[in-house]
Amino acid sequence: MPKLINIDEEVPSEFFIFVNKLNPMTYHNFNLIGQFSSGAFSSTSLGGEYLQKYLNGKFRYLPYEPARMDAMMLSPYFLTAINDYRIEYDAEVYREKHYSLYPSRLSAIYAFSDYEACTSVNKKYGWPLAEVHRFKLLDHPLNRVAKVNMEHVSLARQAYKVSKLQDVDRLWAGYWSGFDEIILELPSTNFKREQYNSGVIWEYLIEGIVERIK
Repeated sequence: MPKLINIDEEVPSEFFIFVNKLNPMTYHNFNLIGQFSSGAFSSTSLGGEYLQKYLNGKFRYLPYEPARMDAMMLSPYFLTAINDYRIEYDAEVYREKHYSLYPSRLSAIYAFSDYEACTSVNKKYGWPLAEVHRFKLLDHPLNRVAKVNMEHVSLARQAYKVSKLQDVDRLWAGYWSGFDEIILELPSTNFKREQYNSGVIWEYLIEGIVERIK
């Protein structure tokens, strides 16, 4: 079996994926094709510069770059409105700089290695277990799979809303290196700072094609 790109472990023989069939593209791929393909991996079939960029870790994923803005007091709505993209931007910039051959969050297929992880996600976030289906990764030399703690991102969503983190690199270094728990000190409702532990739910980012196991 091939190894994960960021941890000395074998790539799981099967994956469990939450499939949202209300999305037309997802519904089509799941029911008519039975496969999902990651974004950058699909582009490599075009060959030429796309393939070379993928191989060299030069593929660009970010659709928007930050613009210069005037200094102002940030409103809660402002932080909420830009929060998700700020997180993905910071994660991608760090990946691009330090782990350029890893799957990008903006391209990858998201999966879990066992049903127990799916039940943990269901209990914590309410994702419906009826949407979970089994898949296998089709063998291909361009496959890339990384194991990451999705709870780093969950904690980041909370942290970015309440605090201007001074050291976001520490958070994303832990995420991309496959580190387990991370602790952040954040403001709380009583105007004091408290420590928040991310917890652990392992997730897999996949560049490649996964096929439904019926």
